Amino acid sequence: MKNEILLSFLLMLFVVFPTWAQQQTVTGTVTAAGDNLSLPGVVVLEKGTTQGTTTDIDGKYSINVSGPNAVLVFTYIGFLPQEASVGNRSIIDMVLQEDVKLLGEVVVTGYGTQERKTLTSSISSVSSKDIQGLPMASPDQMIQGRAAGVQVNSSSGTPGGGMFIRVRGSTSINASSDPLYVVDGIPIVSDNQSAVGLGGQITNPLADLNPADIESMEILKDASATAIYGARAANGVVLITTKRGSMQKAKIEINSYIGVQSLWRQPDVVDGSTFERLINESRVNNGQTPLFPNPESALNTDWMGEIFQDAPISNFDASISAGTDKVKYLVSLNQFDQDGVTKPSQFKRTSGRVNLDFAASEKLNIGTSILISRNFRNRVRNDNNIFGAIGAAYFLPTNQPIFQPDGSYTKFSIFENPVAAVEEVDIAMVTNRILANIYADYEIAQGLIFRSTWSLDYNNVKEDRYDNTLLNTGAATNGDASSIVTVNDNWIWENVLSYQKVFGTNHSVNALLGYAAQNSYFERTTAAGQQFPSNDFRRIASAAVQTSSSTGSGWGIEGIFARVNYAYKGKYLATVNVRRDASSRFGTANQSAIFPSFALGWVMTEESFMANQSFISTLKPRFSWGVTGNQNGIGDFQSRGLWGGGANYTDFPGTAPNQLANPDLKWETTTQTNIGIDVGVLNDRFTLTFDWYNKQTEDLLLAVPLPRSTGFNSIVQNFGAMENKGFEIGIMGVIANKKDFSWDFGFNISQNRNLVKKIAAPFNVFTRDVIRVEEGLPLFSFWLHDQVSVDPETGISIYRTVNGEAPVNSSDFNAGRDRFIVGNAQPDFFGGLNSNMRFKNFDFNMFWQGTYGNDQLNWVRFFQEHGGTRNTGFVGSQLDRWQQPGDITDVPRMVSANYRGDLRPGRFLEDGSYLRLKNLTIGYTLPYAITERIGFSRIRVYGSGQNLLTFTNYTGLDPEVNTGADQGGLAEGIDLYAMPQPRVIMGGVNLTFK
Repeated sequence: MKNEILLSFLLMLFVVFPTWAQQQTVTGTVTAAGDNLSLPGVVVLEKGTTQGTTTDIDGKYSINVSGPNAVLVFTYIGFLPQEASVGNRSIIDMVLQEDVKLLGEVVVTGYGTQERKTLTSSISSVSSKDIQGLPMASPDQMIQGRAAGVQVNSSSGTPGGGMFIRVRGSTSINASSDPLYVVDGIPIVSDNQSAVGLGGQITNPLADLNPADIESMEILKDASATAIYGARAANGVVLITTKRGSMQKAKIEINSYIGVQSLWRQPDVVDGSTFERLINESRVNNGQTPLFPNPESALNTDWMGEIFQDAPISNFDASISAGTDKVKYLVSLNQFDQDGVTKPSQFKRTSGRVNLDFAASEKLNIGTSILISRNFRNRVRNDNNIFGAIGAAYFLPTNQPIFQPDGSYTKFSIFENPVAAVEEVDIAMVTNRILANIYADYEIAQGLIFRSTWSLDYNNVKEDRYDNTLLNTGAATNGDASSIVTVNDNWIWENVLSYQKVFGTNHSVNALLGYAAQNSYFERTTAAGQQFPSNDFRRIASAAVQTSSSTGSGWGIEGIFARVNYAYKGKYLATVNVRRDASSRFGTANQSAIFPSFALGWVMTEESFMANQSFISTLKPRFSWGVTGNQNGIGDFQSRGLWGGGANYTDFPGTAPNQLANPDLKWETTTQTNIGIDVGVLNDRFTLTFDWYNKQTEDLLLAVPLPRSTGFNSIVQNFGAMENKGFEIGIMGVIANKKDFSWDFGFNISQNRNLVKKIAAPFNVFTRDVIRVEEGLPLFSFWLHDQVSVDPETGISIYRTVNGEAPVNSSDFNAGRDRFIVGNAQPDFFGGLNSNMRFKNFDFNMFWQGTYGNDQLNWVRFFQEHGGTRNTGFVGSQLDRWQQPGDITDVPRMVSANYRGDLRPGRFLEDGSYLRLKNLTIGYTLPYAITERIGFSRIRVYGSGQNLLTFTNYTGLDPEVNTGADQGGLAEGIDLYAMPQPRVIMGGVNLTFK
């Protein structure tokens, strides 16, 4: 027996010993390509066995393998799997490449997330990778050209200035057409908070946010995606999700850039000698004597050079993030400084953020997001303001000196001296904002989670203006000042019960039920003063004449909502949303409304009839329908009969009615149908998304005219209809994804057709009624005199009339009658192209953006191509005037008949199409072996250019700007003394510490 036991032991040892002798231990670190950050949780397996491990919080691992012939397989969500042969090595460090396909699989939706594979809605996504390091003050600027169906234009180049954003077109006339912005679940204040009128210039509250804090932006476009926000979702929803901590050791990041901004196109104005010659020519043509005897010796003042500058821009971001299985956090700080290319405009932002997530127990998680932001704006009058700095620089003739012999500013007619307009201006705006929430998640049962969130959006805005006696406005009143404090306080309380369950192998359900309440309070206090003892005393307490006023308002909304996502066998998809909202803004008869939606999807590539092909990896047709609402932009008490104070008689106070009641007032409603398809080929290496939509808006919140006998001009009613139809195409592709070379791109193009289907009566918008709103026309239609030609024999303008064509000096032409719709500011197409390339440690990004088919009204030319009817400055296009028989031009002879004050010539409507190289970036990441030695895990340096190239036929300073931003969204495509967007050249560095 003993011999048998010994023999068995020897046999077992003979079998096991070779295996034991060949086993070896392999250790290493797994990092991500590009940033060299360690990856915790990477699965490391020996191929063909069950032997495996995972990397720790530092990305390190240790595994016993069978021997030199072993092969290790590294897998991690969002990255391509990698294999490595062991051979004689005991240390194998692995760098994983991002899987571009997998990175886009999960998208943020209203009150949750969803895999894109099962998404039935139309949602565009912009990630932090797409917008990293762009020299822009606000996140909405970064959406431009990157999301199909979303039109974004800068109202001007004013630092911290407003934006024009439309998601699938404008849906309203008197109410707002701006999208709803939701930051980390908080519906935020996003409309202009300034009370100081400087022309068409508006401010942008989204500039309070630090773009570097953003993880992703999702734009919800169709009704299936937006209906969960019900009464405020007719114009689309922009979800902004900020970065949070993850399970890793402390990671410190510092990102900074500095650059210079300049005009990409110089203003085209004539010099002093040319100005005098043109004035003389005009006077001779009109039978008068020349005014200037010796134009060649004229003074030449460069007014534009006095007000424009090369302006600095800088940004500094620092953040630290870390996490364990219990606590995850991110803390960030930001300092952003931008001077405008027009003196002395400036925007400064200082902000700090804390995002914290804490696992209090296995079932309870709590957390918070807190943003504290303080902004300073140094403002200057511009944008739709002929008395502003840019307007004055165009109007004042270049033959005028800056100063008079006594040292005082040269005064010219009613216009401000341009140098005084920038040197003596004192208009400051300080914004303090707190954007915060606190949440608690409790897992009631497996898959059943209850979340309660309380949020705050607090805005405190202080504006101070002083016009001193060296300015025209201040000289007339011996100093003129105002001080305005605006408080906009919002709180939101939301409770959501969500449930996720897979039944068997075929049925998957993701459902939620929620309640939300929001209260908003607005208060504004204004103090004003005139007659100051001197310019050294600027507080209103020093004014001899003082006035003050205050106003306040508030509104509330509450809603209950539900959503169910259902998938059968992962290929038959359905989504149902419903929300019931009640708002204090509407009449007692219609204070609540229900907004439903549904969507269907079919993942055809999961069907057996497509199983034997490998080219098409995704084929998913989608359909959605739903109803959403709009309550924004109409005021808080439009349904009620209101009385106002101030109707005083001598020393006796009084009140008077100022608004009629409308108890039937209710929401604008937009019904939207969407048909789309998602296609992926070659394992989704290339993807295409196509959507066609039809948006019908009814019951417009419209100011309907009333008979004068009522004592009121109008009343807000539900009257009118609007239509938007269009399509969107988005293409993404990975051309290469190798270890040393990768190249991916994204392209989108969109078309939207807008139509005013029904309004109470036509009306006109903007200076000199150049835009007309009328049934059967799209919004932003230009109503001008249609100049057909200039008679080559006489130089007289020929205009279209209701009876044909006629010279402007003919009785057949009637300026009051013969006006026509001659163009539209809405583009035929708009879109963008983004290309990312990496070669070893170099990275290249190129982003193009543009529009096609839109008209832009160069209203600067209207005022400065005046033919000598005014003695103000000329633009260079005046030099193209008709001068002698046979001249072929559209600029008529310089005689009064051609430049009458009642003319609105269509020749000033130009092609506003443009293609712009919005960004070009070249970066270099130092090898990890170098950065590791000096205590960094990543060092990247880069150079970048913004607005480097612009291809356009438009002759103004910027084809993109719109000085009608203060017209309630009804004026677009007008350029009137707007600050242009600058060209930016900058350099930066990204540092990541271990």
